[in-house]
Amino acid sequence: MPFLKKLEFGNYTLRFGDKKVLLDLFDEVVMPSFQEMRYVRHLKDKGDYFFLDTKVVVLDDNPEAPVLGIAGRVVKNTKLKREQIYRPEGGIIEDRSELETAPSSTFLLILNNHRLVLSKEVPGAPTIQNFQSTSQYCLKKRHQQFVNGVYEKEKTRRKKNPELDRVTKKSLYEKYPVPVLRITPLSDRESLRAFVDRLEHIDKVTIKLLPTNKEEIDNDDFWSDFGRRREEMNSKNAKVEFANASEGLDNDKVYDQASSASSLGNSEIKFKGYDAQGDTIRGSNEDFNLTVELEDLPKDAERAAREKYAQFKHLAKSNVVSMPAVAASVINKIKDIFGRL
Repeated sequence: MPFLKKLEFGNYTLRFGDKKVLLDLFDEVVMPSFQEMRYVRHLKDKGDYFFLDTKVVVLDDNPEAPVLGIAGRVVKNTKLKREQIYRPEGGIIEDRSELETAPSSTFLLILNNHRLVLSKEVPGAPTIQNFQSTSQYCLKKRHQQFVNGVYEKEKTRRKKNPELDRVTKKSLYEKYPVPVLRITPLSDRESLRAFVDRLEHIDKVTIKLLPTNKEEIDNDDFWSDFGRRREEMNSKNAKVEFANASEGLDNDKVYDQASSASSLGNSEIKFKGYDAQGDTIRGSNEDFNLTVELEDLPKDAERAAREKYAQFKHLAKSNVVSMPAVAASVINKIKDIFGRL
């Protein structure tokens, strides 16, 4: 039976401190971090993770509102090990062997709205969590090289002109803070509804709003106001908890609030309750993340990216996924990159 292809979706939130986000350091840090095999994340006894076939792709060439993405593969290069096998005539016998394997997943990171679309090409391929860990590793490595490069240039400039102010690495890290990446799965309303319906009794729901990529959030009034208050107080996160362990929360209202809060992939949701059999159930975003099954997907990473984008647009048009408004400053940065391709 052929491996069933699925698209998985997430919100790629990248911040450099409180003021800079993905596109602010796109040329200096972000795009170089995706360069093919430039950085390799090594995990002892587990293998190596790296990016392959990466490139900037034009998804919509409208000069007034172009859409760009980063397409490629994330690869897990490892060895499968066995210690013993079973033989009918001898039972369990010792038989050590290794097999090299390199499962991969294709991905598309849409730069306009920071949405990530990933598809495993084979069983055991990297997950969205693997992608996040690998991208975070590569970003930090590239960021360190970038800061060191700026530092050396400033040292050279000061040697030529001693009257220039001395630049320290501390000051550079204050100007260009270390990148912090978070990928939040996009929720599927049907899966969320099914998950909530499994709960006979809901003790507690915790919803934490997370920092964004500066996109304009258009959640309902409650969450918009909640997000505004977080920003006014200069808080990185904001959390609200609903609890009623004795009587339980109203399932329909829980669904409404969770659906609203999770629609843009900028919140972390946790449930605690029990099912009809009395078994305790805990859940989070990953228990109701959005997936789309496909009969096939092109092997070429760029062609696969275009198919992913077409599917994403269809989901947005069908209101399966919510789209944040794109700020004018983001469009201008996208147009600048587009003009240099």
